[in-house]
This record gives sequence, structure tokens and C-alpha cells, in this order.
Amino acid sequence: KNRHEDEVHKLEQLAARNLFQSKRVASAYTRNAIFYGLVGTLFTGFGAVQYRFLGLQAVFFILIGLFLLYAAFANYFEGKKHK
Repeated sequence: KNRHEDEVHKLEQLAARNLFQSKRVASAYTRNAIFYGLVGTLFTGFGAVQYRFLGLQAVFFILIGLFLLYAAFANYFEGKKHK
């Protein structure tokens, strides 16, 4: 009987630890999404504003910005899975 109680206690501790780590992972994904979103917006905006001056280089900035915005959305939705 005592052995089973120890096993149940260990399983409860493991479940509690996994739940705590899951919340930490979700917040990390959210922080990444915010950072990627801000940087992606800056790159896209800079490329759009400078398009007439930089030409093809501005398109490169816009593409980097759009990729970062995609990464922001991907991180955000992945973080929602862990909540």
C-alpha cells in the first residue's frame, strides 16, 4: 500500500511540474511573438517608406519584415497551444 501511495505522489508532482513548465513555455512564445512582430513591422515599414529611394534593396527589407511577421504569428499561435 505504501509503495502505491509513493507512486501516486510522484505522478502528482510530475503533473504539477509539467503544468508549470507549460505555462513558462507559453509566456516565452508570447514574448518571442511580440519581439518578432515589432521587428517585422519596423522592417516592413522601413522597406515600404524607402522603396522609391532604395528600389530592390527595399524589397529585400519588406520580405524580411514579412517573414518576421509570419514568425510572430506562428509563435503566438504555438504559445496558445501551451496554455
